[in-house]
Amino acid sequence: MKRFILLWGPVFLFAMFIFIMSSISSTEGYDPFPHFDKIAHFLVYGALALLIFRGFTRTTGSNNFLLIAILTVIITVAYGLSDEFHQSFVPARDSDVKDIAADGIGAMAAMTIVYIRRRFLSRLSG
Repeated sequence: MKRFILLWGPVFLFAMFIFIMSSISSTEGYDPFPHFDKIAHFLVYGALALLIFRGFTRTTGSNNFLLIAILTVIITVAYGLSDEFHQSFVPARDSDVKDIAADGIGAMAAMTIVYIRRRFLSRLSG
């Protein structure tokens, strides 16, 4: 149980952080630079994907990178969809399909970085 909490606790805490942040009403025109919200979605959901991937690989012990990466992206985007749905009920917030796209691109970028890192490290050790 302790191992499960160590592996999946950060995922649940980060998901709660996202939920709490998306529950806060936004002030229009507060973005510090253009497309700030899309970059934030990209980075936040990329980080969520890394946490989910870490949980899966260390829980299952599987070396099937592609399967775990696809599952990670699907779960990350599904959480992004649920977050956008949630935001549609928050005053001064709205849901945006572009945010979901940024979530998915962030998750895929994170998995690409993991893949490149693994390939690079395996060449160094091999």
